[in-house]
Amino acid sequence: MPEPSLSGPRRRSLALLGAAVMITAVIALPVAILRAQRSSGMTLPAPIAVPSTTTTSATTASTTTTAPSPAPPPAPTPTTAAATPAQPPPAPKVVAAAPNPPRPPAPPRLAAAAPAPVNPLDEVQSIADSSGWNWRKVHVQFRIGFDPADCCHWGIYDPTDHKTIWIGPTAFDDPVRLRYVVLHELAHAWQWHSHRLNLLEADMAPWGYSGMDALEAGADCVATVWGANASSGHYWTCPPPAQAVVARRLAGDWSKGP
Repeated sequence: MPEPSLSGPRRRSLALLGAAVMITAVIALPVAILRAQRSSGMTLPAPIAVPSTTTTSATTASTTTTAPSPAPPPAPTPTTAAATPAQPPPAPKVVAAAPNPPRPPAPPRLAAAAPAPVNPLDEVQSIADSSGWNWRKVHVQFRIGFDPADCCHWGIYDPTDHKTIWIGPTAFDDPVRLRYVVLHELAHAWQWHSHRLNLLEADMAPWGYSGMDALEAGADCVATVWGANASSGHYWTCPPPAQAVVARRLAGDWSKGP
């Protein structure tokens, strides 16, 4: 049986309804896509807008519907570029000091030179010169050694020539002794060359000396006045009054009495 045909107005209404459904679907699709993109954080390619134009019949004005443009993708989160670190100030130039040149090795220490040995004769003559009497003028001479005719004394004034004085090696054992021996024997030379032996013997009488003993005691006094140690006298320690008498004679005072 043939289907009944639709009337003209009804057919146009159905056509309009179908077009509206299609437009709605087209519009809803990009909106759904945009929402899904925002919720998932995914970035999908932008949907292509599809224009849809439905033209009605001549009696109905044509209506054109354009799907709205999809929303632009979310702008990327702005990021701030890391600030360029400030350049540190240039380190000061360190100039390496030139290494000190190695010091030359210290010269080896030389042992202090031992003092030159003193010539015994020079030492004896120096002591004799300190007396102040010009013994060279009367040709007195010193010899180092024991008197061959009378050995082993510290010192001897030779009574045979009245010029030679022997200084024995044992006198050098002590500088105090050496000074006393040299000046004592030199005093005997002075006594002889004064040509007043009797007066010089008498000068020592107040202290109990006479003859050769007086001349020995007097020689100790002369040595003391010339600078020998008073306590080093071999015969006696000449007291100050006796030294005063001898000092007068050495000065050329030959008057008698104190």
